Amino acid sequence: MKKNLLACGLVPALAWGTCGTAGAQPIAVDTPAVLEQEAGSANGSAAPVTQESLQEMRSQLQAQLQQAKELQDRLNAQLGSLEKRMKKVEKKTNEPKVDIHGYGRLRWDKQHFEDFKGTDMKSVWLNLFVNHRINDRWSFHSEHEFENNLSTNHGAYEGDGGYDAPGGKKYSRPVLQLYAEGRVGEVNVKLGRYYLQSPYKFTFDEKIDGWQASYGIPTKWGRKANFTLNSGNTYSKTLYGDTENKRDVWGEGGSTNFRVLSLISEIPVAKNTNITSHYGRMTRRDDNLRRKTFSLGFDTKLNRDLKLWAAMAKSDSETLNKSHFIQLQYKEAKPDVPGSFDIYVKKYLQRGHTGMTNWFNDDIIDPTNGDYNRELSDKNPGKSVWDHRAGEFNGIRIGVDFVPVRNTKLLVNYTFGKLGLFDPGTGRLTGKRDDYSFFRTQWEVYF
Repeated sequence: MKKNLLACGLVPALAWGTCGTAGAQPIAVDTPAVLEQEAGSANGSAAPVTQESLQEMRSQLQAQLQQAKELQDRLNAQLGSLEKRMKKVEKKTNEPKVDIHGYGRLRWDKQHFEDFKGTDMKSVWLNLFVNHRINDRWSFHSEHEFENNLSTNHGAYEGDGGYDAPGGKKYSRPVLQLYAEGRVGEVNVKLGRYYLQSPYKFTFDEKIDGWQASYGIPTKWGRKANFTLNSGNTYSKTLYGDTENKRDVWGEGGSTNFRVLSLISEIPVAKNTNITSHYGRMTRRDDNLRRKTFSLGFDTKLNRDLKLWAAMAKSDSETLNKSHFIQLQYKEAKPDVPGSFDIYVKKYLQRGHTGMTNWFNDDIIDPTNGDYNRELSDKNPGKSVWDHRAGEFNGIRIGVDFVPVRNTKLLVNYTFGKLGLFDPGTGRLTGKRDDYSFFRTQWEVYF
């Protein structure tokens, strides 16, 4: 009701107000007559609307829409091309064709053995990595290692020992890795000489001259389940003291005459948990004597700062064929985070015939099975290190890593336990166990 009253009062008021403002009287208009006149004028000046004219207008509109779509496609293509060129420029800036980086290590090792004097070795190491990007799919990599014994001023490649003689490894050239890496479809591929490490470096930790194919399957945990197949030539000590080895059962130096087949799986099973496995087969080329090893393990984060690893392994050798370890770590030392650190404890039971390459892991040695053989003999005249051949280590390692400044790391660890002595002729433990300890301090610098 109020709206009607307002309308009735407002319209005359506006009309009179307009007349008053303009200074003129209102003009009476015959509305129907005017409308008829305008309609007649329009009909006289415009052509009548027909089906054909509507069809023509529709065709013109479709043609204009098609032209607009083609223009949009051209603009999108130019924008996509510009984006690709910008990405290439960014990649060339952020990922140069050739990248060289590495790290240096200053190390002090002190080994202690029961019944005779141990070793005290200070050394400096330099590892250089060279990466050459060929294109978006393929790249070329190499690693070069140089070492100098600060105690004797001799390099790592001047030793008297080697793979086929007591005294440890001797490399023919300081090229640890030299390989091409790329993708074939969805498969990642390596070709050449590269380092292969089984999960947690538990059963395999050595170079391979061969090839690798790796494939990942997405999971709901945000991490891929990875499966990696390797094949090639490698170095191994796995037949040392093996009951079926009729050629060099006493040869603790190992041999490079082995062919390896390796299958590794790493499968996420929870948000912070992975299950790992490794099947490996070593074949000596001369006589096709084979040894197979299988390991199964897991790693998990118990909370934000606490991580747990564990694994066990078994080989088809008749003796020394079972091993396991468990490790608990608090925090993590990250070289790019100054002040970060970690503390860990690792419990071992290692037996020689479960390792496909090294006799023991983590640089743990017996007196005959490392780079210290001659030094130990010189320090202990009248005593034979060969009476202390060990086929088992049962012990604990306690370690601390700390990052004092960016791109550096200080490592300190202490390992202690028992070396189980064995007779390579029978491949079995003798029942005697020697005390053993190993202390390492190392400072690393990354560049």
